Amino acid sequence: MSNPIIRKGWIVLFCAVLLNACTKPDQQADLPPVGKSTETELVTISLQGRITDQQTAPVAGAVVRSGNHVTTTDINGNYRFSSIRVKPNSGLVEVSVNGFFREYKGFEVMPETEHYVRMQLEPLNSGVRFAAASGGSYTLPSGSGIEFGPDAIAEAANGQQYSGNVQANAFSKDSDDPTFYGVIPGSKGRDLQNKAVSIQFISAVVTELTGDAGQQLQLKTGKAATVRFPIPATRQMNLPGAVSLWSYDPISTEWKEEGKARRDGNFYIAQVPHFSTWAVGTALPAAPLKATVTDIAGEAFSFARIQLYTADGKQLLGSPVHTNNKGDLLMNAPSNQAMEIRIINSCDEVLASQQINTGSSNNWLGTIKAGTTGRNNLVLSGKVQNCKAAPVYKGWVNVVIDGQQYKASINNGNFQLNLNRCYNTNTYAKITAVDEEGNQESNSIMMEVSTGSVDLGLLSTCNKRNMQYISYTLNGTNYLLQAPTDSLVQAKANGERTYVINCYKANDPTAVAFSLSFSGNENPGEYPVTTLKFSQNKTQLTSAGTWLVKITQFGKVGEYIEGTANGNMRDLSSNRTLPFNFRFKVIRNQ
Repeated sequence: MSNPIIRKGWIVLFCAVLLNACTKPDQQADLPPVGKSTETELVTISLQGRITDQQTAPVAGAVVRSGNHVTTTDINGNYRFSSIRVKPNSGLVEVSVNGFFREYKGFEVMPETEHYVRMQLEPLNSGVRFAAASGGSYTLPSGSGIEFGPDAIAEAANGQQYSGNVQANAFSKDSDDPTFYGVIPGSKGRDLQNKAVSIQFISAVVTELTGDAGQQLQLKTGKAATVRFPIPATRQMNLPGAVSLWSYDPISTEWKEEGKARRDGNFYIAQVPHFSTWAVGTALPAAPLKATVTDIAGEAFSFARIQLYTADGKQLLGSPVHTNNKGDLLMNAPSNQAMEIRIINSCDEVLASQQINTGSSNNWLGTIKAGTTGRNNLVLSGKVQNCKAAPVYKGWVNVVIDGQQYKASINNGNFQLNLNRCYNTNTYAKITAVDEEGNQESNSIMMEVSTGSVDLGLLSTCNKRNMQYISYTLNGTNYLLQAPTDSLVQAKANGERTYVINCYKANDPTAVAFSLSFSGNENPGEYPVTTLKFSQNKTQLTSAGTWLVKITQFGKVGEYIEGTANGNMRDLSSNRTLPFNFRFKVIRNQ
């Protein structure tokens, strides 16, 4: 079964002491050399990170690849590679898991050190389905979209013509979206003259195509699709009539310029010859940027998040990166530019900032001291029993603290969770224990904690868990999709008030058995259905006519959304119209 998961307190009053307030560009950093080795040589590094959804909830069981090495995330979305061999000039992390788009993230390699790469996954939406022979169109909630021509699809594995049905899933984001750089693979690219550049993005469109058998599809050689990229609302007045078009190459771990996109109103339009992650944006010449980051005691600040902003601090200049385990920073940055560099912890708190001016080659910033006093360790432990006072053997304890979600596995009725908090002040942790075998959970408790060891005592799992379902009647026959056997996922679509509910059946976790999206307010009422699709025993059905869904409960995030609807569905194979009604109850994730 698939298990997709559909995601500040005290502010440190510290004025960071910044050595080297005036940047000295073009001085060589005291870091391991990069770019001297050939691509056939490999270097040794270690690598760790965390995979979450857009609400920062951990994604467990995700497949993580780097080079020829593969692992999976644990219950907290964490992964780790020890002593792996990678290319000397750039590394790549690839993540795939049911219910989410496949995503990539590139990073600059510093040999013989440990790197940190954190990624946020975008939930898979319902998409559209069309016949490859006739082609089709896909309009996204943002107004962007894709046009597929007839007989333009091939199987990705062999390039052979594909003539069946195409399932197209896509999403678009513009640079105004706060999650934009969480799903962008990086900002490092090569222009048409093969010069290194740093890309200033406007927007991106990510597309995945699959066939009837679940195989990956691509555009046929010599064919193209038309892609419409949204322009951010804050930039519609000052962008030119044409900008560069970029596709991401996971082999070189760089963006490749592939021509121009032309402006049409509030969108840029371009023809693309293949599908990957595509973006539009401008480019600036790039050069390496290097520094060493420490805490106020002079100790290495491992895995600090680094972000570059325009000199006025209003606009991001690229994807965030992390220091290595020694506090060393190496990143691709625009050259000959005034900008601001920020050091940020995992709770999104800015610990240091500095105005810098980059040169045309290697830029060495020296040592930056960030406003942190070190680690704030918190250890939560306790016991979990069921309603018969027997120890729980299979399950977990969910903890929400400092705006982050964590899980601790239950072993023979006991659990322990080790956390490194951003702060050492008192806060409240929300704790819920789950008995997976009994499908029961405890009451959620609020516990005031700070640092050190805290015994939570005994938690009893006596509440029925996860009462999520989709019940529907097709042509007089009733069917039931129910969690946890089937995976029910609620998410927000790209539209501000568009909500999506997908269900993945246990016997085929890669296929969406039921998909509903509707647009409305966050309260009960009747709202128009924008997408309704359904699959039963290989029968594909889509909505016939206009649908309204009656939302009877619209809870807050973590609570339930409930609703009902009645209408007709059309069988795509026989073109018959069949009566259809459904009701549902799902946990709201966004």
